[in-house]
Amino acid sequence: MEVKSALVSAHWLQAHCDDSDIIVFMSAMNDITTGAPEPAPEGYIPGARLFDFEHQVCDPNSSLPHTMPSPDKFEQEVRRLGVNNRSVIVVYDNQGLFTAPRVWWMFKCMGHEQVYILNGGYPAWQKEGGKSTSSLITSPPTGDFTSQFNESLLIDYQGVSHALDITDSWVVDARAAARFNGAAAEPRPYLRSGHMPNAVNLPFTHCIEQGRLLSPDSLRDKFAALGIKEGDQLIFSCGSRVTACVLALAAHEAGYKQLSVYDGSWSEWGANHALPVVC
Repeated sequence: MEVKSALVSAHWLQAHCDDSDIIVFMSAMNDITTGAPEPAPEGYIPGARLFDFEHQVCDPNSSLPHTMPSPDKFEQEVRRLGVNNRSVIVVYDNQGLFTAPRVWWMFKCMGHEQVYILNGGYPAWQKEGGKSTSSLITSPPTGDFTSQFNESLLIDYQGVSHALDITDSWVVDARAAARFNGAAAEPRPYLRSGHMPNAVNLPFTHCIEQGRLLSPDSLRDKFAALGIKEGDQLIFSCGSRVTACVLALAAHEAGYKQLSVYDGSWSEWGANHALPVVC
């Protein structure tokens, strides 16, 4: 399975960060239990801008956290961030590999293919001797980005319900095993514990080592161990549509093609008592 990697190294970014079409985004997420903002990092990659999917690039009418905005809303917000149709986007986070894949997936959903993830994030940048700055870019020139929504990359709960009973379709849950099995309570107290019938569990942390994504061969082994075959349809879910995108990235790097993210994830399914849950 050949694939064009969505990952770039710190060394590559150091060599290209001054290119005119490169835009670097830092992503972050509030604490899921307290709602507190992520602690400020020690520094930032020079020229980086904040991609705020908590409050800015999200659906303002949704009761669910950081839901995908409409194509028009996405276009409006990323133009404000200075994104052009020709932009080459590199996203990083401060943990290594956690929230950045969500931003990568959002851009792919809106038809932008020139989007990459800094493997290892800011820790890798520091380790490789990358320069840092004390502030982010906050007022870039307005961009000309145009959304071209790819609806096949997202799926709603009706689609998930249908896929759960199809032999070659898999719902892969990125949550920790204890949450998936119902042995641990959900961090959001209004959600039921457990998982969807016929879903399988691949905790996103099992695809990462020292803040970096595992090799394609190792990732293929992870998916194959679940019974997943090349050509199967893979649907990714998690608590609130962030770490599902880590699995989407892992599957992409492993060479799987039919990928989608359940944008409601457990924050929707676990709250809806009309939807089945097993432990």
